[in-house]
Amino acid sequence: MHKKDYIVSAIVSVYNCERFIKGCLDDLERQAIADKLEIVVVNSGSQQNEEPIIKKFQEKFDNIVYIKTETRETIYQAWNKGIKAASGKYITNANSDDRHRKDAFEVMVNVLENDKGIVLVYANDIVTETENETFENHTAAGHTNRPEFSRYQLLRSSFVGPHPMWRKSVHKEFGYFDESFEIAGDYEFWLRISEKYKLKHIKECLGLYLMSLCSAGHRNPKLATFETVKIGNMYIGNTANDKKLLKAIRKGQSDATYDLGYYYAKEKRFALARKTFLRCIIYDRCSFKSYQGLIATYLPCRIAELLRRLKACMVSICKKILQG
Repeated sequence: MHKKDYIVSAIVSVYNCERFIKGCLDDLERQAIADKLEIVVVNSGSQQNEEPIIKKFQEKFDNIVYIKTETRETIYQAWNKGIKAASGKYITNANSDDRHRKDAFEVMVNVLENDKGIVLVYANDIVTETENETFENHTAAGHTNRPEFSRYQLLRSSFVGPHPMWRKSVHKEFGYFDESFEIAGDYEFWLRISEKYKLKHIKECLGLYLMSLCSAGHRNPKLATFETVKIGNMYIGNTANDKKLLKAIRKGQSDATYDLGYYYAKEKRFALARKTFLRCIIYDRCSFKSYQGLIATYLPCRIAELLRRLKACMVSICKKILQG
């Protein structure tokens, strides 16, 4: 098959995922439209032995493009590299530890083909906590029922999920993922394209998502929250003429900033936590939890001061007793 015949390119970012890569590639090659699927694997300086597994698949299948870098890259650097090498009309990211329904790509492609006004589609997922299960044979730990698309909702929170598909052509118009982000760069890109185009929710479970404590967001929730707040600040100025959107993003910013303040307080960085909770209140004056957080940051200081004074008082009393 010539590159021009591919309709979808799936970008697989590889870093220390040896135990997942075989199942990932098996999953992709079982897709109903596998004959129209290009798989672009980007190995970003992995320290494990994924390469021999990938090369075995290349011997069997002619639709796998393998790119390797010697240095560690962020996921968005890897995605951008893969997208630039891709030849498909549509792009999807295929996380090495997630899996898909056999007709997932076919369903997504049909929606995009039939509605030229849509640039990205996303669907619901089944959640599992068991590694290397398939969509057909899994142990469900839950389901995600994502909301219908609205710019209002997207400004409040990122809901597109881990398995979207989008038109490659949007990158010519909007550029690529912002590589300065480590966790929330996809959210920033969805906000960027949704300023002009519509996204669409497919009301079916098409993906199997592994809930893992090893994921970037779970490993570093503070960074995830920090990036979300930063992204909100990037787009808040673009909503000044729309009071509904402005209110939505300010509420979302308040909630995300509160989480950031919580992390600072947990680290006992009380001065920074106070400043962060004050920012929450600026975004949303009705955020009572932010007032509570602000008050709570003063309590450790007050308690420490009371203990210091009590200790000084006891020392003074003891001295007087000894002198008396």
